[in-house]
Amino acid sequence: MNDLIPIQQNDDGSIAVSMRALHTGLGIGRDFTTWAAQMFTYGFEAGTDYSEVLPGSGENPLGGRPRRDWALTIDTAKEIAMLQRSERGQQVRRYFIDAEKRFRAAQDVEMSDDELMARAVLSANRKIKSLEATVAEQQPKAAAWDHIVSSAGSWSYEGAAKVLFEQGVAKIGQNRLVDQLVEWGYLYRDAKKRPHAYQRYIEQGLFVTKARVYTDQKTGETRASSAPQVRITGKGLDVLFRRFRYGQIELPGLAA
Repeated sequence: MNDLIPIQQNDDGSIAVSMRALHTGLGIGRDFTTWAAQMFTYGFEAGTDYSEVLPGSGENPLGGRPRRDWALTIDTAKEIAMLQRSERGQQVRRYFIDAEKRFRAAQDVEMSDDELMARAVLSANRKIKSLEATVAEQQPKAAAWDHIVSSAGSWSYEGAAKVLFEQGVAKIGQNRLVDQLVEWGYLYRDAKKRPHAYQRYIEQGLFVTKARVYTDQKTGETRASSAPQVRITGKGLDVLFRRFRYGQIELPGLAA
């Protein structure tokens, strides 16, 4: 595999992988250009996660224009390998992890204590800047979500599914959301397969119910349905958000 996916060291000491070499090593059946374009849709940032490699002599062994290539950071290469969802992708990812460990170990042996300290400080500063950028990006989203879940409103199954989809935590529709809530034990179905919320979750404020009325076709009387409408509150929506994204079953402080 090392022959197929060589790892190169940059002038600044970082290591990089040729995207074309990665394409070959992964055994991708599609042509490189189409595959590379799809990989770049996963949110990788130019200049941070990859950089275009300018052709040296401009030669292409197959003729025509010079072939484009990109130098990937080792983390980006690992993530792309994992995105293939294949056994080969897992093997390549493990190969990169092992190669990175060997490279770091060899580099540490060659560096003095002062150089190691300087590298640690530089790495810490980079992580701090990255964290600050992430926090700055997430603050507006977090504020918007807090506004949603703290509101006094409630959502139908369809409305809740739409909100969860828009938040990027669940690609799910109304029917599948109800099925999931039944599976997780928030809802149950009666003999007619109609969903009902368990009373304890209503008392915890995750759901509210609203009476449904209908007109009796025989007597013309207005009657209350035995299956009230169940709606999801802001607190309940936040529980579902956490459950889908983090696997967290309940909000802290809620009794089981």
